[in-house]
Amino acid sequence: TLTDNVNTSNSSWVRGASYYSCDKKFGYFIIKTDKRNYIYKDLPIDIWNSFKNASSFGSYYNRNIKNRYQLYLTN
Repeated sequence: TLTDNVNTSNSSWVRGASYYSCDKKFGYFIIKTDKRNYIYKDLPIDIWNSFKNASSFGSYYNRNIKNRYQLYLTN
C-alpha cells in the first residue's frame, strides 16, 4: 500500500494533492482546489510521480490528467 502527498503551497490554485495505491501501479489521485475536490481513479503511479515533480501543478494537471481518467467530484 502506498500513500503519498505533495506540498502544493506554491500553486496558485491547487491547494493539495494526494495519491493512494494498493498495488503501487495504479491508484486514486485527489486534487484539492478552493471550490472542490477532484478524485481520479486508476491513475498510473508514473503520472503521479511526474505531477509531483512538475514545475507547475496546474499546467501538468491540465495537460496530462484532466479529461483523461475517470473523475469523481466532491464538495
